[in-house]
Amino acid sequence: MKLIDKIICEKNIAIAISNLKKNKGSKTPGIDGNTILDIIENKEQIIQKIKVELGVGLYKPSLIKRTEIPKGNGKTRPLGIPTIYDRVVQQSIKQILEPILDKKFHANSFGFRPNRSAENAIALNNNLINRGNLYFVVDIDIKSFFDNINHNKLIKQLYKIGIKEAKILKLIKVMLKSNVLLPDGSIIKSIKGTPQGGVLSPLLANVVLNELDWWIHRQWSGIKTQHDYGAQNHKERALKKTKLIEVKLVRYADDFKLFCRSRKNAEIMFSLTKNFLKKRLKLEVSREKSKVINLKKKSSEFLGFRIKAVRNKKKRTARTWILEKRKHKILQKLKEQIKIIQKYKSKAQAIKYNAMILGIQNYYNIATMVNIDLGRIGYILTRILKNRLGKGNYKKDILYERRYSKYNYKVWNVNKITLFTLDACKFKVPKQYSKRKKTRIEIDRLYRYTELGDKNWEVLRAKVRYMYNSKCAVTNEYINGNNNFHIHHIIPQKNGGKDTLENLILLKPEVHRALHSKNAIEHYEGNQTYKMLLESLSKYI
Repeated sequence: MKLIDKIICEKNIAIAISNLKKNKGSKTPGIDGNTILDIIENKEQIIQKIKVELGVGLYKPSLIKRTEIPKGNGKTRPLGIPTIYDRVVQQSIKQILEPILDKKFHANSFGFRPNRSAENAIALNNNLINRGNLYFVVDIDIKSFFDNINHNKLIKQLYKIGIKEAKILKLIKVMLKSNVLLPDGSIIKSIKGTPQGGVLSPLLANVVLNELDWWIHRQWSGIKTQHDYGAQNHKERALKKTKLIEVKLVRYADDFKLFCRSRKNAEIMFSLTKNFLKKRLKLEVSREKSKVINLKKKSSEFLGFRIKAVRNKKKRTARTWILEKRKHKILQKLKEQIKIIQKYKSKAQAIKYNAMILGIQNYYNIATMVNIDLGRIGYILTRILKNRLGKGNYKKDILYERRYSKYNYKVWNVNKITLFTLDACKFKVPKQYSKRKKTRIEIDRLYRYTELGDKNWEVLRAKVRYMYNSKCAVTNEYINGNNNFHIHHIIPQKNGGKDTLENLILLKPEVHRALHSKNAIEHYEGNQTYKMLLESLSKYI
């Protein structure tokens, strides 16, 4: 079956619409003013239109709406917004191409890839400092990367990586050539670049930089040797005895670092990489932002964190802080939300504030100095809350108690919702990416919610997790990670159990497996919740 046939399959297009609906950007209109609601309203007609246009090669994308978004330093970043119809087409293509392309990407690339995250990138970064003792880092910033991608080069890279169907390549080329409508009403031709608001753009960006990843890999870890080593660490131990340059890559989208053992080697790799980007990928490097840094003396910025190799007893280890500009942004956003809460006193705004706190804590808790950084912001927020909402107290709702049971901060309640405390956050060791780690779909496949479809199942999972405040109902342990949890039906579905919040419970995967094991009674002896679950299960066995 050809790739184009998979793309225009009605089921694939329907899933693309469903996936886009989950995206906040789906409510942002393009030049035609339509949003995802207009697509859903005419879903069947849209599916048939895409099927015909892509099948016979008549698809022609609309103009891309250009808008400028602030970067926080007084400058702006151009954002290209295709119409929602074009985004459905791009999502349909992405769903088929991504599994094929992702297998060809380098292991040290983490941005915009399934089951990989910024946490994995920071974990590898720390590992190269802590265990690899690589203290010289090359920071490279590509000038307006998304705006300067060479179209012809990208098409050749797609062909080389395995996408060889003429219809697919032609379709992507047509998308890349979409003209852009500027805020002043003028129209410009797209001779290079891919819009940052496009659904397909992150995947195409990874295709472009994948060539760089493997080129760097071949300089050290992937270099061909006469002897066939049984293990990679044996090979690298032998390579260290040569005069070759030891270099390791960590990349998240267009933000990447090269780690070397000496300044001399770092300077050489800096020069070679700039040359490779210019000649092979037609990309320029920013002179102001690109440099070689000795992490023992200065810090480097990466994904919102400041990183430095600090001496700890006998050796140096990676220490990370939240960037100052990010801390300022966090404070400003929360201050604005507190003002809104003071004005409206609504439950919805209090929940939004708590969601903001959770998002900040879940992202930045991998910074080793997170408790100090958030503590300083929290101190200011406490004064703001006191000034705007009055004196705090120690009356906390059940959600607060579940998440922050080990903390004893003064709190503020709005419409029976306890506002979460920003500085109630401890450092969490970032997890490295593992190929052996199963995806949420794999570990939870026996308990999928199928009656209303994937979207409603995801919403239900999120609600149960929020209801239990990310804590296992049996062990009361906090569950890290977005997908590392199971949902258990107290009354099984096969016995008429409903998919309602009252019938669902949050469990750690190992607890869930123990509950369904043959010797379930031996696990978690004395735990009342577990005993109750066993009793409920025994009724239906």
